Amino acid sequence: MRSSAPSARKLLVIGLDGVSFEMLAGADGRPSLLPRMKEFFAGKTARMTVSIPEISAVSWSSFMTGTQAGEHGIFGFVDLVPGTYQYRFPDFRDLKAEPFFVELGRHGKRSVIINLPATYPARPLPGVLVSGFVALDLERAVFPARYLPMLQQAGYQVDVDAGKGKERKAEFLADLHYAHRVRKQVADMLWLKEEWDVFMYTVTGTDRLQHFLYDAYADPGHEFHGEFASFFHEVDGAAADLLERAAARPDMDVIALSDHGFGPIRSEVYLNPVLKKNGFFLSEGQGAKGLPGISDRATAFALDPSRLYVHRRGQYPRGGVAAGDYEKVRQDLKDLFGGYEVGGQKVVRRVFLKEELYSGGQMASAPDLVLLSEAGFDLKGGMEKDREWGTSHFTGMHRQDNAFIACSRTGMLGAAPTIFDAKGLIYRLLAI
Repeated sequence: MRSSAPSARKLLVIGLDGVSFEMLAGADGRPSLLPRMKEFFAGKTARMTVSIPEISAVSWSSFMTGTQAGEHGIFGFVDLVPGTYQYRFPDFRDLKAEPFFVELGRHGKRSVIINLPATYPARPLPGVLVSGFVALDLERAVFPARYLPMLQQAGYQVDVDAGKGKERKAEFLADLHYAHRVRKQVADMLWLKEEWDVFMYTVTGTDRLQHFLYDAYADPGHEFHGEFASFFHEVDGAAADLLERAAARPDMDVIALSDHGFGPIRSEVYLNPVLKKNGFFLSEGQGAKGLPGISDRATAFALDPSRLYVHRRGQYPRGGVAAGDYEKVRQDLKDLFGGYEVGGQKVVRRVFLKEELYSGGQMASAPDLVLLSEAGFDLKGGMEKDREWGTSHFTGMHRQDNAFIACSRTGMLGAAPTIFDAKGLIYRLLAI
């Protein structure tokens, strides 16, 4: 690797999507799934809390900007087109705060960013960006474009076909291995070809695997228990290779982190059916379906994964809740979900009003309330569901309180680190 400024600090960042602190550290009699990483960061790892809701689009956006959604503007994987009931998918163009790798360019720093979610379509920056999930077209996921032929020739895939995780698990696992190996090959080439100050390598297959096969991790007798561990072993090896290169450089520090943790699903809970049963969500007529069929008598609706919206007059085409009734509806919703149970067990750990989570210039787009679930209860919009709760092909769910962060330099992690602190840590390690 050529050095643009030999005396300057360099930084390697390893992102492991959805990897919990327990999977790195080991817990409940189970060893670490990432033993080489654990050894490298011995004594320099901490449990980390992340964004609410605890999903990749929001949490990685908070990581790269150091801000919460009220400032960066990404509240979920899906939003509504303003003034309609039509869904849209926010992307990198909707990010309202500047990511660290763009800011670093003004300090003369070059970055190589590989597979970071919520960075599609790729935008020009000082360095290289290969967008991560959700990236619809590889041609628009690569900057500069001169690297596109290299990625195409290598067989680079931004993501795997998650649909295979339902019924074709062996094929799904093979795809995860293939996609990860190609990504590491591309990373190795860019490590050598590019002049960089920050190099970020992100693995998203760890998240995909846990959604469909978390039960294989928890059960040694599971058909795919060995395959689950095998994929983590491969990830650990790839990370260790990068860590060893960094350790050989006295001018280089390392951060490793996840965007959220993971845990087993006890039950999925479908918020819109709960709202329907309790009189908050009503449809226009017998045949009306989904959000476009919402009645002007409806007072609230939900969007994935855990966001509640008051159906306000003037904000939505058929919104009927007057400004004077807004706080009452919010309180009624808070009371409903604060006491909601499944099988005698409390589902929601805390109901947040939007101003308790968010502040800044994007508050007009914020959900009115956000739910943080108790462990094991996976909250979903469930607009098309005819039941309040149940199970599906997913066996693992995100957790907000058991992500991890690690740093090669002792004493750099605070007592209770959060995803919002990571950008500041990057700047301190680079002495900026």
